[in-house]
Amino acid sequence: MNTNNLYNKIALSQNENAYGPSPKAKLAVLGTVERMNKYPEYHSKTLQIKLADKLNLNAENVFVSAGLVESTDILIRNFINNDETLIIGEYSFVAYRLLAKVFNKNVRFSKMQNFRIDVNDVLTLCNDKTRMIIIDNPNNPTGTVISEKELIKILNGVPKSTLVVIDEAYIEYVNFKNYPDSLNLQKKYSNLIVMRTFSKIYGLAGLRVGYTIANKELIKKFYNYQAPFSINKLALVAAFHAIDDNNYIKKCHSSNLLCRNKLYHALKDKGVSVAPSESNFLFVHFNTKDLRDSLFNQMQEKNIFVRKTDLFGYDKAFRITIGTKKMNDSVIEYLKEMKLLL
Repeated sequence: MNTNNLYNKIALSQNENAYGPSPKAKLAVLGTVERMNKYPEYHSKTLQIKLADKLNLNAENVFVSAGLVESTDILIRNFINNDETLIIGEYSFVAYRLLAKVFNKNVRFSKMQNFRIDVNDVLTLCNDKTRMIIIDNPNNPTGTVISEKELIKILNGVPKSTLVVIDEAYIEYVNFKNYPDSLNLQKKYSNLIVMRTFSKIYGLAGLRVGYTIANKELIKKFYNYQAPFSINKLALVAAFHAIDDNNYIKKCHSSNLLCRNKLYHALKDKGVSVAPSESNFLFVHFNTKDLRDSLFNQMQEKNIFVRKTDLFGYDKAFRITIGTKKMNDSVIEYLKEMKLLL
């Protein structure tokens, strides 16, 4: 790597919002630092109520967590018995498979078609031992989505005892017209659980705040399994104010859409295969691991850092986050200089 250019590092490996945190969140945190000696709320009641009001829900349907990893941890650790199974996509958010391994849970991996969740394969894998299905929508690392019709097909195809978990961490970036209205679907399907986060478009990944929406009986269980004070005071204050920063969210959404489309076409023009994305990243895939590694290494030489997807279940691709316009344009310029193995 060229160490003379370290300060020009373009970090595009973690799906962080390159524009930083919500300005309203920053101001709120600065106004709270003098109270860091005080404990946060026991179970984040103020943010729970604020989220419920924002989403037109009852507070008893909202669980606030230290990022979605805490919520996923609680789900996999406590909601699946040893003789039951979990279904996840063969390429999906790495935390699902890691937590299942930590807690020794049985996992069945559903096949994907064109890097999309195959709803029919999910249903084929289901049986009377299937306790939970987790679908990241948009999928991480591929950026693809399932439609409302596809989600309904899953919900109609499994018993009420099977929990269907939709991880919508990137929902604010989605433009897909047939994307599921998951909160409305919960009115009919009591086994549907929806997870969202402040880590992505709100720019609060370092503070760890997420939330889960489910029926009140399930939410009670979530809080029973949560350790007290798991979310720090600054994180709660930041999230409370970030959720109202509508202009910032619109700005980040429109910039991401413009830059994502531009980078997508630049990669395609280079002859690289890229999955259509509804998120703030692109899934760049190759015929061989060597081809993937060649472009990955060339990008590192230019101080462009992306994420190999081996841990996500696919070893012939990398995931590249959509950065700022300046970062994005730099990547496109560098791409023109790079060589692909034939």
